[in-house]
Amino acid sequence: MSLNHKRRIFRSGAGLLARRDRRTPSLGVLLATGGGAVTLVVAAALFVRSSEAPARAPSSSHLSVGADHLAVLDGDTLRIGEHVVRLEGIAAPTRGSVCHGGDQGDSDCGSAAANALASLVRGSAVDCTIRGHDDVGRPLGNCRAGGTRLSEALVLQGWVRAETADLREAEASARAAGRGIWRAGS
Repeated sequence: MSLNHKRRIFRSGAGLLARRDRRTPSLGVLLATGGGAVTLVVAAALFVRSSEAPARAPSSSHLSVGADHLAVLDGDTLRIGEHVVRLEGIAAPTRGSVCHGGDQGDSDCGSAAANALASLVRGSAVDCTIRGHDDVGRPLGNCRAGGTRLSEALVLQGWVRAETADLREAEASARAAGRGIWRAGS
């Protein structure tokens, strides 16, 4: 190949215009792309928004389950069948919260509260009347096991704090007796 040979690098102007026309998408392609984008946005919104899934108990209902379909999740929360229910009127310490027991040493108050709830429901059927939901959407239940109101029993044992007026007297009794989280040094 000779160095004096000139090669054409660009085509004439007509070829360049023809190439531009081929690159512009047709109206059908634009509509399909827009429709696909809208579908993706709607699908994402359906997955992100909160759901009224069947596992969420209604605001007002009754749940009852035998001991074989019951689990204690923490000091104030039960799994009743497929539903997670928070006990009404109480607040349990979180797992890892330290109780200082003076000469008895330190202990995990949250685990102790969960253990206290487990001992109350062990081997018993649990009946809960659901009366609304807490701030994170869990059903709030007035639950009983073997005729014992669980919230009241936990407050009397001193493992949870009372959040409602009807349980304040029970909390005062547990404090005065130094039970559970109210023992000396806690």
